[in-house]
Amino acid sequence: STKPWEQIETCTVYANKHWSVRADKVRRPDGSISEYDVIDSPDAVNVVAMTKTQEVYVIGQFRYTTGVFSWEIPGGSTDGEEPLQAAKRELQEETGLQADQWKFLGKYQTANGSLNEHTHIYLATGLTQTSKNEQAEEGITQMKTVALNEILKMIRNGEITHAQTIVSITKAALELGLIA
Repeated sequence: STKPWEQIETCTVYANKHWSVRADKVRRPDGSISEYDVIDSPDAVNVVAMTKTQEVYVIGQFRYTTGVFSWEIPGGSTDGEEPLQAAKRELQEETGLQADQWKFLGKYQTANGSLNEHTHIYLATGLTQTSKNEQAEEGITQMKTVALNEILKMIRNGEITHAQTIVSITKAALELGLIA
């Protein structure tokens, strides 16, 4: 069977403006009945904003949830928007940048054991810095450009641990032929 799990009933146990949690009663692939909790979330976006010299914009912020500082590429929830529109908004909010060219690099399942969100990855080029951003509201305290091959080293040595950034940078490096 292509869908070995069967939802028998569902109940929303928590909801806010960003996502909700539901407790589903399910029939598992082995036929047993159990509960499966699912976080329902709108899709997300990540933006690999790249200069002509293959440098990528990364932002730095302290993440409340993990209690650590994190280097990341711009991204966030679509908030129900079309993914490309959300990517343009997130890039502007988090970096102040706008891009002339946008290339869709694919999408991935963010955390498919508990979350039904997919993240859409875009490569943004032809960048222009504007004076408008929401870095203060977002808690973004640093921004820099890093050569793409240096970002791969930052991933390898554990300086970048943000999963969405690791996936998106890997997809960009594959797209550009930097890794096979």
